[in-house]
Order: sequence, then structure tokens, then C-alpha cells
Amino acid sequence: QEGVLIGLEKRSLSYFILPSTHQIIEEMYYWAEENYDEAYASEVYDSISAVEAFSIGYGAWSTLLGRTHSTVDSGALMFCNHGCNGTYNYGVITGFTEANVDLEQPPEMIIGKSSAFSPVTERNMRQYLSEGDATNRVVKQGEELLCDYLGYVGNPQHWKEE
Repeated sequence: QEGVLIGLEKRSLSYFILPSTHQIIEEMYYWAEENYDEAYASEVYDSISAVEAFSIGYGAWSTLLGRTHSTVDSGALMFCNHGCNGTYNYGVITGFTEANVDLEQPPEMIIGKSSAFSPVTERNMRQYLSEGDATNRVVKQGEELLCDYLGYVGNPQHWKEE
């Protein structure tokens, strides 16, 4: 049936890398990369690279108040693959696909619009990021769940690269 929420019971267990933690991870990553041949730097690099790969590979990155953070679903949606050219069956239908989107200018509908600071938004951002979406059509038993990766780009500066 269309509009079914998947994995709702696990949503509160999502894995978050908050902005302050993300900043520390980035700083450690760059330090270890630059000093790779020094004692312990290679171990730090390998460990931080694994955390970064997990976050990039399975998470949704967002920018809040100019700072990056990510959320990784703790349920089956962590493994949701990309439905190329609008074939996704989970998430909001935006009308944009890899074939028709402007690589120079991300659609506001996908990236979102920056707004003034809101304490309400700030306090509820983790809940908002872990709410997820719903099926956008009937998904048959055994059919793979496919997501629209265009919506996973959290930083407009990374739009073209992603």
C-alpha cells in the first residue's frame, strides 16, 4: 500500500553525528592525513576514515546553522539503494531525476532553504531527521526498497560533486 512508514519503531535509535562531533572528526581526519607517517597518525586515520565512510555511505548529511551533521538510520533503510531516474519507491516524489536536474543549481525543494535561527527547529532537528519518509507507491513483497539519493545531499556546496 502507498504511504506506509517503514522501520518506524527503530527511528529513535538512529545514529547521529552532531555538528560539534562532526567538526572534531574532520579535524582529526585532516591532521592524520597530513601526518600519516608519524606515530599513531595512521591508526587515527584508519579509525576516523571508517567512521567517515560509515557516515557518508549510509547517512544523510544536513547543514544546520552553517554546520554539517549526519543521521544514519538504524533500521533496514540504512541499506536503501538508489532508484535511478525516478524509479525509487520510498520517499517524496519531487519530479527531479539525474537526467533533468540542473547540476549548477540545486532545487530548493531538494536541498531546502536556509532560514533564520529557530530554537524550536534546533531542539527538534534530531527528531525531524529521524522521522523518515513513506512509500510513494505500492511495494510488492520481496521488492527492493529504493530511495532518491538526490535528497541525500545536505550541503549545497557539494551538490554538483554528489
